[in-house]
Formats: sequence, structure tokens, C-alpha cells
Amino acid sequence: MEVPRTGGVVPKSIFQIGGAGSVGTGSIRGMPLLHRLWQSGVAIWPFTPGRRPTLVEIYPRLLTGPVRKSSALERERLLQRRFPNLDPEHMRLAIGSEDAFDAAVSALVMIEHVDELGALPPEPDPVLRLEGRIWHPGWR
Repeated sequence: MEVPRTGGVVPKSIFQIGGAGSVGTGSIRGMPLLHRLWQSGVAIWPFTPGRRPTLVEIYPRLLTGPVRKSSALERERLLQRRFPNLDPEHMRLAIGSEDAFDAAVSALVMIEHVDELGALPPEPDPVLRLEGRIWHPGWR
């Protein structure tokens, strides 16, 4: 899956089990859940497009952009700059941790692109139909 670098950061392999940024263990644990979701009728883009609801893979760093997420002050500055109308309580919760920040920014960016997300096309590339694709603004 080709995705742009963001401040030199790129997604890790689902097969990386240990080390900084490893996602392998979570991937292995999540795959049975994906299968159960698919069996219950959830589309998993780009594998089974055209149904609702649709699950997409995201990489939060592509949605936050370059920011030192370990700094609550920098998390707050980014939220104030990009989402100036964010409710103060949501702001407080979003800057509370790196995970909360990732979740909040991801949701807010996806809301900005809800029309695009609602009309995701089938994947023409056979390799990406096998490996998958990470959605982000400008993914085409």
C-alpha cells in the first residue's frame, strides 16, 4: 500500500510484531473481528465496496499531519488551528492523550470528507484488491 510520508513517518507492516510502532499483534487480533463484521454485512473497502455500512482503513498520521503528538500543547494548537469551532469539552478530551487526539482528528477529517467516503469506488488495481488500501484525503 503506497501512502505519502508525513514528517518522515510511514505505516508499519502488519507483520511487524515487535519494536517501535509495531502493529502486527493488533492486526492479528483484529483480523477475526474484520471477518465477523464482513459476515454481518459490513463492507470492507476496497474488498467489498458498494454496501453500507462501510469500514475503511485509516492511518491517523496522514490525517493529523506533522505534529509532535507527545506534546499536549502541540495537540491543542493543531486542533485550534484546524478545527477552531470545536466544542471546548471535545477539545479538552481530544488533547487528553495521543490516542484521543488521533481518534478525534480522524473523526473530524472523515466528517469533512463524508461525501467522498460515502461514494468510494471499487478498486481496479488487482494488487490493491488483495492487499488493501489506506483511505486518506487525496488518496486517488
